Amino acid sequence: MRKVLIIITIAILPEISFNGFSQDYDTGIGVRAGVAWGLTVKHFITTDATGELLLTSRFNGLNATALFEKYIPVFDTEGFYFFFGGGAHLGFWNLEQHVFLTDVKAFTGIDGIVGLEYVLQNIPLSVGLDWKPGINFVSDFGLFIDEIALSVRYVID
Repeated sequence: MRKVLIIITIAILPEISFNGFSQDYDTGIGVRAGVAWGLTVKHFITTDATGELLLTSRFNGLNATALFEKYIPVFDTEGFYFFFGGGAHLGFWNLEQHVFLTDVKAFTGIDGIVGLEYVLQNIPLSVGLDWKPGINFVSDFGLFIDEIALSVRYVID
């Protein structure tokens, strides 16, 4: 009997760890405005974790970023979440300045992210504010800590 109780407890523990938390949407598509601006697509992989893809522009170039984020409900408010995570980026600078692309610089590195997101309850929108520091390892080595952005997404159930 004890083994049965242990198995049942282990089976239901993940379901109650966030007080029955489940995401308010499956996928969100929208815009990101900040130092780097562009497009964002966020998709829930599990009830409390997302994958996010960013396609942004900065320094006359393009940057693609893939992030994994963990979500935690906050403020006892339905639809309000704290999230954190990390990922990697790949991009190119100086695309617009040179016709023959001779001075284009490729770069790649890793990113962290931390932020807040609110999913509106009556209309299919989410609004998020985040900080995404990054480090370039290839090409232009550097630390970028100024990427604070506001994202607005249309959410799809």
